[in-house]
Amino acid sequence: MKAERLLEAFGQLEEQYIEEAAPDAHKAMRLSKARKNAAAAAALLLIFAGVFGTAMVASAGFRQMVLSFFHIGQVESAPDHNGDAFHISKADIGGLVKAEYVQLGDSYYDSGFGTLYQVDRKENGEIGSVRFWAIEDGNAIALKTQKNSFSANWQGNSYQGDLYWCTNDGSLSLYWDEDFHGLSETNYWFAHSVSGRTDVALLYLSQGKQRDYAQYPLLYHLDTGEVEDILQGTGAEALSFVYDCQWSDDLSKVILTCRDANDGMASYFCDVAAKSLVRLPTLTGVETERAIFADDDTLLLVQATEDWSTCSVFSYDLTVAALTQTLCQEKIFEEYRDFSMENYGMMFFGGRYGLYVDPTGILSVVDLKTGDKTPVNNFTFDPRGGFLSNFSNTKLLYSVSETLSEESPSISQLGVLNLESKTFTVFDRKDNENLEELSISWFDDDRVQIDNSQSDTYALYLYQF
Repeated sequence: MKAERLLEAFGQLEEQYIEEAAPDAHKAMRLSKARKNAAAAAALLLIFAGVFGTAMVASAGFRQMVLSFFHIGQVESAPDHNGDAFHISKADIGGLVKAEYVQLGDSYYDSGFGTLYQVDRKENGEIGSVRFWAIEDGNAIALKTQKNSFSANWQGNSYQGDLYWCTNDGSLSLYWDEDFHGLSETNYWFAHSVSGRTDVALLYLSQGKQRDYAQYPLLYHLDTGEVEDILQGTGAEALSFVYDCQWSDDLSKVILTCRDANDGMASYFCDVAAKSLVRLPTLTGVETERAIFADDDTLLLVQATEDWSTCSVFSYDLTVAALTQTLCQEKIFEEYRDFSMENYGMMFFGGRYGLYVDPTGILSVVDLKTGDKTPVNNFTFDPRGGFLSNFSNTKLLYSVSETLSEESPSISQLGVLNLESKTFTVFDRKDNENLEELSISWFDDDRVQIDNSQSDTYALYLYQF
């Protein structure tokens, strides 16, 4: 289970693969939503997990500064629902946080990448239409929905389906119907957006379940409907049981992780532009369980001990083929529900930056590329708290739950650790016993969302720090 636990900690284990992995680290409270897609991938509650994408570029100043911590004195009191759909009220919290309370009435709306969307179905359950809205400056703005139909073949199976999408402020929102794509339970497809692009999406064809699970990526051109085999000619198309793909931001490189014949993991580095494929240990000279991109030209290589208690990290510069060890046998943070148990160690998010909690609760931001640790001034970690990265790995959502219940998390503190401005801002929330909070996540790269319900009505609360 070492490999699965390492993947889970780094936030890169597909849901199909998690089904048989022991979820004994970084517990997640998941959204009570039927869909499992890229737009909803960020909506995991209180999880120390990753995102699809790469992190920001480091500055020399970042490594030399202490991050500032601000605990806002004003306590937020969330409003009751008024039942009116798209009624939006605003609030200012301590002059540092802008809140928008979006009432949704008795209809349920899903969300992802800065949009709300709702699916209208026919009597037989098939999709009639998909509608998207943006929330901007206190208004709900209807967006134009596009629909593409595609067909593709892989491993002797035919895949087809409809992909609904819209663009908003340079981001792409996607929706597809998992119940009506005409495939079996073990043969299906899903999609991911590509960072910074609205003209293409990554389309994944998948087969099997659990240990037989495999996937294959295609590049889908939304403007033309063309399905491009982006890995063709690299040798990657011949790999068996690929279950994870981690792309560089420009899609010129990809790390492919497979299950090997001995039920272990085998990772490959594929240079898409150069049409080459090589085992990661051959490329880097380091046996590693996992590799991720710190940026387009740097790999982070992770080694964990057999009991998964500690790990080491190496930085590999692809441009000059240079290897540097940045962390050595650091304890890995593992969440305990028994708050009396002492816990400390490294938290990972699937990108360049992680967090380190020392035995006294002092929190530091860790640049995994360099190994530099930057402490957060005047902050002590609460064991009831958790962090979640935004899509670009520039900000970390912090929340404290009084109950850690998956049914009603009761979020008592909310904050954002901003890696760009080097600030950490937190405010307290007053418990509203009339509201049932369903989930907390990133709405887009800058706004945090909390979904809640009250007396069969729904609302979405948005916070910009």
